[in-house]
Amino acid sequence: MALPLEGIRVLDIASMLAGPYGAAMLGDMGADVIKIEPPHGDESRALGPRIENDSGIFVGINRNKRGVVLDLTKPEGRDLYFRLVRTADIVIDNLRPQAKTKLGISYEETATHNPRIICISVSAFGQSGPYAGRPGIDPLAQALSGFMSVTGERGGQPLKAGPPIADATCANLVAYAAMVGLWTREKQGIGQQIEVCLVDGLIHVQPAQVGQFFFTGYVQPRVGNGSPFYGPYGTFRCRDGRLIIIAAFNDKFFHNICRAVDREELMNDPRFKSVDDRVAREEELQAEIQREFAKRDTPEMMRRLVAADVIAAPVNGYAETFADPQVLHNQMAVEVEHARVGKTRVGGIPVKLRKTPGSVRRAPPTLGQHSSEVLRELGLSDAEIERLRQAGVTRG
Repeated sequence: MALPLEGIRVLDIASMLAGPYGAAMLGDMGADVIKIEPPHGDESRALGPRIENDSGIFVGINRNKRGVVLDLTKPEGRDLYFRLVRTADIVIDNLRPQAKTKLGISYEETATHNPRIICISVSAFGQSGPYAGRPGIDPLAQALSGFMSVTGERGGQPLKAGPPIADATCANLVAYAAMVGLWTREKQGIGQQIEVCLVDGLIHVQPAQVGQFFFTGYVQPRVGNGSPFYGPYGTFRCRDGRLIIIAAFNDKFFHNICRAVDREELMNDPRFKSVDDRVAREEELQAEIQREFAKRDTPEMMRRLVAADVIAAPVNGYAETFADPQVLHNQMAVEVEHARVGKTRVGGIPVKLRKTPGSVRRAPPTLGQHSSEVLRELGLSDAEIERLRQAGVTRG
């Protein structure tokens, strides 16, 4: 059966993570995603460990795309871009408003070439308002949105999350915005500009914390790996040095933990009788549980916890994650053939459609890998493409 977004064309002129990863998600579902890069490439190509101008970060973000180089600062590059716009359904960018105006590719100018185009603009703070146009990256959104204020050890400093959670959240909103934009165009026949930003995305993913603040004025404290509302909840170290995280939000799961560690007497211990008691005496309870974990290696402890129906998981590094049988079953690592390095793995697809599943069909492109292919589709001859290469408009 056809892929869900087959026939939809996306132009990805964004860089770094949020916009490009949202575009990759559309590519996963069958969209023809054309990643347009300047001659020096997406900024993420130069970040972190890399092989020539392919970094692990870029490869992790840009599956299921064709790569084209166009210098939009040159009239011929801009003309080719607008020729592609006329064939496209969606444009994704993360340029600041003043940069789009300077290049002559604002939504208003783009829509003159294709009134049905859906332009999704990604920014740190928003396209308008007092912070519009400021430079911004993921940790600024974590700081401004309150996310950092509730993250960290008890009594410690606010901490940002390890992965770029604001960018990844915003990528999901890019894909969501694309679906809403396409459906609106289908029903009403109109294209439009859609805005998403990192700060809004991180406020959006804190509904519990925001709800508590608005409804009762409660501000959640930093609790490390624990919980302010129930226990035992946290990480416990096994005899082999590895950590397991467990959670017990009611009596049933607390009793299951007690059985798993052969400490049934704790179920009726007056110190730990209710959820409130367990929170009030958290340190004592954690110490009791930790003593039992320290007697066993992780595999044995996990077998006991699973058999007792405890909410539990090992704290994995990436090597353990991508060897985990459930992760393998879920196909969250997919092998692809990369033009520069040959076989490599990229992330899999988290949304599993039963009848029309998405697929990883293309490795992330090398810089300009598909420039000639795409320009030929626009009707350019090999001689014209070579002239554009010589002029620095494209490369491949």
